[in-house]
Amino acid sequence: MAISSFSSGVSVLDGQERLTAVRDLSILDTPPEAAFDDVVLIAAQVCQASAASIGFLVEGRHWFKARIGFDAVEIPADLSICAYTIQQPGLTVIPDLREHPEFRHNPFVTGDPGLRFYAGIALRDENGFPVGTLTVVDRDARPEGLSGVQERTLLALARSVRREMKLRKAERELAQKTEMLDRLHASSEDCIKVLDLEGRLRFMSEGGCQAMEVETFADIEGCNWLDFWTGPTADDARKAVLRAKTGDTGHFRGFCPTVVGTPKWWDVIVTPIMGSDNKPDGLLAISRDITGLQHAEESLRQSEERLRLAIETTGLGIWDFNTLTGERQWTAEARDLFGFAPDTAITQELVLDRIHPDDRERVAGTAYLDQPGDSLTFTNTFRIVRADNGEERWITSVGHTLVDKYGKPTRKLGIAQDVTHHVVAEEALRASQDDLLRQTAHLQSILATVPDAMVVSDEKWIITSFSATAVKMFGYQPEEIIGTSVKFLMPVPYRDSHEGFMPHYRQTGERRITESGRVAVAQRKDGSTFPMEVHLGEMESGGQRFFTAFIRDLTDRQYTEKRMQELQTELAYMSRLTAMGEMGSTLAHVVNQPLTAITGYLKGCGMILDRMDGEHIPMLRHGIEGAVEEALRAGEVIRQLRAFVARGETDQGVEDLRKLLEEASALALAGAKDKGIKVDFDLPHESPKVLVSRVQIQQVLLNLVRNAMEAMQDVNERNLTIKAEVEDEGAIVRLSVIDTGSGIAPAVQERLFSPFTTTKKTGMGVGLSICRTIIEAHGGKIWAESTPEEGTAFHFTLKAVKEEELAEAAEV
Repeated sequence: MAISSFSSGVSVLDGQERLTAVRDLSILDTPPEAAFDDVVLIAAQVCQASAASIGFLVEGRHWFKARIGFDAVEIPADLSICAYTIQQPGLTVIPDLREHPEFRHNPFVTGDPGLRFYAGIALRDENGFPVGTLTVVDRDARPEGLSGVQERTLLALARSVRREMKLRKAERELAQKTEMLDRLHASSEDCIKVLDLEGRLRFMSEGGCQAMEVETFADIEGCNWLDFWTGPTADDARKAVLRAKTGDTGHFRGFCPTVVGTPKWWDVIVTPIMGSDNKPDGLLAISRDITGLQHAEESLRQSEERLRLAIETTGLGIWDFNTLTGERQWTAEARDLFGFAPDTAITQELVLDRIHPDDRERVAGTAYLDQPGDSLTFTNTFRIVRADNGEERWITSVGHTLVDKYGKPTRKLGIAQDVTHHVVAEEALRASQDDLLRQTAHLQSILATVPDAMVVSDEKWIITSFSATAVKMFGYQPEEIIGTSVKFLMPVPYRDSHEGFMPHYRQTGERRITESGRVAVAQRKDGSTFPMEVHLGEMESGGQRFFTAFIRDLTDRQYTEKRMQELQTELAYMSRLTAMGEMGSTLAHVVNQPLTAITGYLKGCGMILDRMDGEHIPMLRHGIEGAVEEALRAGEVIRQLRAFVARGETDQGVEDLRKLLEEASALALAGAKDKGIKVDFDLPHESPKVLVSRVQIQQVLLNLVRNAMEAMQDVNERNLTIKAEVEDEGAIVRLSVIDTGSGIAPAVQERLFSPFTTTKKTGMGVGLSICRTIIEAHGGKIWAESTPEEGTAFHFTLKAVKEEELAEAAEV
């Protein structure tokens, strides 16, 4: 019983359009394939379902290409839930089919196998038309539906099935093209060439090289084929190439001497080689030598001599079989192709025994057929195993049957040629075309993802190409902008000054027009402007000059630079302010003690003077009392300073931890790469929120990171790790800065966070004291763990803000 996709009463639109689309895939009623079987296996395992399937709805039935968990090959379309799913735009999930108004009476829900849960997604062909579904079902209801991972996996598997269907179609088209090319090579001795769209030679058959009288194709590879034609024929050749580039077929006859100057006349057909995007990406030129037709006045002897020369140089073998007498005649070249000795008696059995077993039946059904078929001419390309050395070779044979007036065969004759090199060349050509397709696809993917816009124009600055990124950047569609001037992408006065670039270049030859890295202003379709950086390149093709401009929008970069400058200034100011406060507090505490002692000593001196007599005693007592007053006033100033520092508070707000770290690291890690420091960030997948003073916490991070970088100056392994962990069930965030420096001595580590403690040759020793003050003011704690010669890890904690707290604050 099938358990992948059932429904009650939802009709399937088996129209001609869906039937055509499914048949175009050539997938209906085909055997199982591993690619599709793997998809349903993964779908069932990931979704933890008892069954899964890939099916297609057409002609009133739901046929399963791949299935797991049931045996049925197909079910009626009017019972299929997928008849409903195939009409939906996205993923369809039904937690309990018994509660669904359309499917609760479906026999596969009410009866065996008792389906409860269903999830499915429509499969679409390359035109976006729905042809089938990928589904998973289960006998247990799932109120919770699918998890996010399961839904994403099903969507990814559906995309994989669509790619597989597209690949099947592409492989079928490639096979058809390959078969056509094989027939083309096997049926003629024409000069076959592959050209790029500009007419440059990329491949030439061996026969073509011989026809053009070159030793190897490498001698003319890359040359422009159009340059070989002379006189009025040159224009005809150009027109034929232009027609082929538009997808049509070009045909002409003309005069073209060989490379060494031999005069020849040719009958030429130029056809496009279509790429994967159904546009020409190359040209196929087939040239037939018709010089003999042009020089019919030459004598028969000369013609025979040329034929003999062609036979000797190309290895062409001629065979002749008299069907009435059984007599067979093979030329020496024909015997040599099969490896037969000169005195070998040629028989049908002997020849068929040399033909590869996979090709033997096909050859026997044409060359040795007693009665001719629809055509008296027959052609075969097959493999042989030579009789002398056992080598496998490819042979092409073209034969013709002569008949009497009653249509009875009297004679068969033909030619045979070793085309092994042609077959190898064809395989190399196919591999080259595959490489070209992959490179083209790679280039297109790069151009689609890079942030730069690409605009191509001719020497008159008329736009000929406009990339997808350019569409997003400027707001123009390609059909709106192609054919117009580049200057319309610029505002005044840049637009006016641009007019003088090309005349200046033509008059002086100065290439200032293609300078790289020009910064200018661009204008979008809506009239808004933005700063841009332009890199220009120049090329010539077909006698025309083209310019390629790569344009980068500098808006974000200029904003980022400005923001970094503001952040750096703000951090520097706060750092100085905090350092002054810390020093003031410490100095107030330290200086207050000697001032108290001074006051005590002075009061003691006053008591001693009370027991003494003399004319200078009043003067001394007056001086001591004044000193006491000044000491007390100094102490009051110190107390006020400490009170001022103690009252210093900062505004705190909810900040995103990842953004906080990114801004601080951008400043702190300046020059890290030049110093050979490898930086690693270990952050939570979901960035937590923290309640902090952004500038103060960035000051702490800046201090710790720069200390870590300085600690690794004298070591070879320089690894810096910035880590964040969520602790205490999301209430606390612990941040760590870990280096591989020389470590901290235990004696220094005990008083590391005390004021004026430092291990640097220069420095006041208040940085870590400031860090501790800031962290403790945020309700956290800071500490260090260090192992000499191995490195140091500084840790500090901050209070995390949970999502429910943010929600409550928003409601208030």
